[in-house]
Amino acid sequence: MPIGGFLKQSFSDYPGRVAAVLFTRGCNFRCVYCHNPELVLPDLLRHSKPYEVKGILAWLLSNSSFLDAVVITGGEPTLHPSLPEFIRQIKSLGLEVKLDTNGTNPQMLEVLMSEKLVDYVAMDIKSVLDHQKYASVCGECFTETMLDAVERSLALLHEAVIDCEIRTTLLGSHHTEKDITELIRLVRIPYFLQECNSLKTLRAVGGKKLGREEIAELMESLEPKGGNVCLR
Repeated sequence: MPIGGFLKQSFSDYPGRVAAVLFTRGCNFRCVYCHNPELVLPDLLRHSKPYEVKGILAWLLSNSSFLDAVVITGGEPTLHPSLPEFIRQIKSLGLEVKLDTNGTNPQMLEVLMSEKLVDYVAMDIKSVLDHQKYASVCGECFTETMLDAVERSLALLHEAVIDCEIRTTLLGSHHTEKDITELIRLVRIPYFLQECNSLKTLRAVGGKKLGREEIAELMESLEPKGGNVCLR
C-alpha cells in the first residue's frame, strides 16, 4: 500500500473519534484546489519515498490505546487493489476505519462496505453531475466513465447502513447558486459545503473564492433549504 503521508493524531478528520490519518500516493484527478500535489503529480512522487507499511502498522499497534480509528485519505485510496487487505490489518488492531474517496471506484467501495471493512465513508462531489462542469474542477483527465462511476458511488452511499457524508468545496468561479441548489436536491445524506482555503494548491485558483460568510448567506437564501446540509 503506497503511503505518502502519516498524521499520528487528529481530532477533526473523523467525527467524534481520535484518529491517525494515512495519505495514499497517486490520484486520477487533478483538482484545481488540491492541497496535496506532492501525492498527486508524478514528477513530485518520483522524488519522494513511500512510508514503510510495516512500520506504520507497528506504530498503530503500539499506540492503539490512544486512538479510536484510522482515516485513509489521499490522493485517492481506492486506486490501490491492496486497500482491502491493508484495511483488514488495521481492523485487526481493533480500530475503526474512515475512508475519504472521490467516488470513481464504486466496485471497490461496494466491496469495502459489504465486507464491513469501513465504518465511515466521506465522498467528495466536485460539482453538479455534468461532465464539462466536473472537468472544470478536476481537470481534463475527467471522463464520462468517471462521471458514471461517481453517480454509482453516490447511489451506494444513499443506500448504505454505515455513517456517510458528502462534501463539496465551493469556488465562486465554478459553482453558481443554481449548481449548489441542484446539489442540495441531489444529496440525501449529511452534506457539507466548505470554502476553498488552502494556501497550497495544484494550480492557481482563478476567479472569486467563496468565503464562509458568503456560503452561509447563500445556503440561507436557497430553496429548498436542505435539512441535511451544513457549512464546514
